[in-house]
Amino acid sequence: MDDAASPGAREHGGDSRTVAPLPGSAIDGAIRSAISRAIVRIHAEHYGKGATQAKTYVWDNLVVTILRDVLTVAERTLIDVDRADTVREMRTTFQCSLEQTFRAAVEQITGRRVHSFMSQVDPANGLGVEVFVLEPPAGGADADGPVAA
Repeated sequence: MDDAASPGAREHGGDSRTVAPLPGSAIDGAIRSAISRAIVRIHAEHYGKGATQAKTYVWDNLVVTILRDVLTVAERTLIDVDRADTVREMRTTFQCSLEQTFRAAVEQITGRRVHSFMSQVDPANGLGVEVFVLEPPAGGADADGPVAA
């Protein structure tokens, strides 16, 4: 899984990545757990601190990972002096620079391409969220209903 966080080669206007689809395109509990672990690892490697809890939910083409206790000591210090806006701005900039790393991890684990990636932090509550919209699986419909791990 160490390669899951490696940045993928992505060309805007054309996509040269190959992604091996999962059998039946099912995203089960083991895969959701693997996504949670990968997201926490990326945060730990690049922020110097990973979340203490992470849970990934999947519904159709939507993958959402909720992270608890994501703030670094420096970020908590900024929040203590009423600079939550700075924390949000810094996290947004940082997430943009890591977008390919997050995409590559989810693509490798799910076997599906990521169509869109979004990220946000709630400084007041120390929560983070990573949202991925997957491209539909080739030749098949998604599983119905939400599931979590």
